[in-house]
Amino acid sequence: METLERAKDNYVWSCYGDMQGLSELRHQALQDCTQDMRKHPERYVAAVLPELPFEDEQFNIVLSAHFLFMYSDRLDYEFHKNTVHELLRVASEEVRIFPLTDLTGTRYDLLDRLILELEAEGLRVTEAKVPYEFMRNGNSLLSIQKI
Repeated sequence: METLERAKDNYVWSCYGDMQGLSELRHQALQDCTQDMRKHPERYVAAVLPELPFEDEQFNIVLSAHFLFMYSDRLDYEFHKNTVHELLRVASEEVRIFPLTDLTGTRYDLLDRLILELEAEGLRVTEAKVPYEFMRNGNSLLSIQKI
């Protein structure tokens, strides 16, 4: 929250109102998650990307939210490519990645290269605007579908 306070101009506040509203929602989400983890520990699987402990095509849809491209200053292109392939391995139909920006709100600079490589592998890749935007410019979703 302290980091967000210093960079609050990089965010769109229509959903949360202000820092206080965001803080309250995040604390509630943390509380709900912790409670669920204690109640249903079997639902949670610890893993470290780019390797997942799941069977091939174990899930219909796999979602990567608020992680993959956001840390492009720390995770290189090979990590991104390997992670996307691992997500595709465990998905039977589709992988969705959101958002497509780094922590400054800048679109991942190697995204077009990744899209071209995935399309060359026979995958259907689309980039679409979504109605949710918290980080400025962070309102795009990448859909990668197996054909």
